Amino acid sequence: MSGVAPVNRSVRGALRRLGVALLVLAVWIGGGGISPALALQMNTCPMAREMALKGVDLFDSQPQKGLAALQEAFGFCPADLSIRYNLGLAHYLSGDKPKARDLWRKLLEPRPEDVKTIANLAWTHFDLGDDDSAHIVAFRGLAKFPDNMALAHTKVFSLFRMGRYLEAFDWLTRSKLTGIQVGRWREQAGHYVVETVWRQFRDGERKEAVARAVQLAKDYTDFVILEAKNKMVQAMVDPDAEVPYPIALPHESWAKSGDILEGQETLDELIQAQPTLNPWVKRFDAFAMVSGIYQYQNMRGRPFADRDAVNLQKLLVRRGQFIDDNDHVRLRINKEATHRVLASDLEWLMGQGRINPNALLLFYFSGNGLVWKDPAGGKSEVLLAPVEVRPEEISPTNALSLSRIKQELDTLPNKEVILLVESCFNPKPGCAWPGEGPSTAPPPEFLVSAKPFGLAAQNAEAGVWGPGRQSAFTYFLLKGLLGAGDGRAKQPKDGWVDLREAVDYAQQQLSERNMSNDALFSQILPLRLIHIGGER
Repeated sequence: MSGVAPVNRSVRGALRRLGVALLVLAVWIGGGGISPALALQMNTCPMAREMALKGVDLFDSQPQKGLAALQEAFGFCPADLSIRYNLGLAHYLSGDKPKARDLWRKLLEPRPEDVKTIANLAWTHFDLGDDDSAHIVAFRGLAKFPDNMALAHTKVFSLFRMGRYLEAFDWLTRSKLTGIQVGRWREQAGHYVVETVWRQFRDGERKEAVARAVQLAKDYTDFVILEAKNKMVQAMVDPDAEVPYPIALPHESWAKSGDILEGQETLDELIQAQPTLNPWVKRFDAFAMVSGIYQYQNMRGRPFADRDAVNLQKLLVRRGQFIDDNDHVRLRINKEATHRVLASDLEWLMGQGRINPNALLLFYFSGNGLVWKDPAGGKSEVLLAPVEVRPEEISPTNALSLSRIKQELDTLPNKEVILLVESCFNPKPGCAWPGEGPSTAPPPEFLVSAKPFGLAAQNAEAGVWGPGRQSAFTYFLLKGLLGAGDGRAKQPKDGWVDLREAVDYAQQQLSERNMSNDALFSQILPLRLIHIGGER
């Protein structure tokens, strides 16, 4: 008897989530002679195999019954390798991974060349947190099957979680594996290697870190390595040069066992995976201006400001009410965000409000700002810095005046207007203007607005959420919009996250982490922003 038992969709989905492509509910029969000891089982093994096939088929809809059938079949014929394999897989999918590991390890004794079992065993070691054993099994398996992606996956991820980033990067560089996934692993490894060197630099071992970066650039020609070397040499000779913000590394942030995604807090992949809304949800009268500047030409920027803007824009056009084209959402990051371009976009946004008094308007900015004092003794203005401005030359003529933007928005008849600023304008060190001169708090009238106006922090610093690689307030606001905010602020769960719910979630999360919780909102209206429910 031979054949392959079918695998239906839900089991396949569970296996894909494991990340091991070769976990397959398969049944095979081994060849070779039968020993006298096994002869006694000849009368029960055919029956056991039939039971195992039924158990495999039953497992998807009724896993407990399927597992029980496989266990009984194994009791009738413990020498059958196919039954042992499938029993191990049933235990794995049922959550008893140690039993699966032991069954597959025993199975490899008579079948040391079975690649499916090798891949399963390696990943199960990793899943249980035994990174060293996972790496050893994957390493030995790759010696026999060098093109096996499941084994490569386990090898790379076990090295990551053990903190052996250069070893993973070097192996990926030398291996003959190809494909998009391999490229992503190598890019990840490169960033982790670079971060270890930057940590040495930040800890005061500047000479040693620069020497190491220069040597890495000689050994590898990857852009991420060369860019890090150039930035580090620049930072060595220029105290004001950019030093990248620290990032979390797998050995300290990934879950030690189970689902490693529990330790990955960036929102990029989650936002990208969101399906686009059906046309009936989109609003043709919704317009947004979204900008974020991290790489200023003449000063340091706020870490991750560009990522703030990109992630917000992606979410607005995928699950928000905004049409995904340049006539509805204008995104400007870094070098695109010049004063001329931002001023033009602002006039466009105001024009949309004047043309259509029922339009939904959103203005978002993440970047540097300051309170500008009129030398002639006039009123102070709160300014947002475009990418090319010089700190010593900034004025209302070459920057965006947030004070005037608020005033103009207040004059529009539109009721659905949102103004969000990921920055802070007070004398705290983390908010101080990077140029010369004292930092002052905004004038009292600035904190009053007729339209919903949000500021990341009033009297505290607008912090950064390192694990998520974004500004803290924007990060938790986005997480709330992704669904965590639905039902907050004493609102019913209705499949939409509005401004009240998202802000309530963000403030609660910041408070729990002892981060700034004095974000300003002049008023919080029930403006529907993101749809998270099912489609019609």
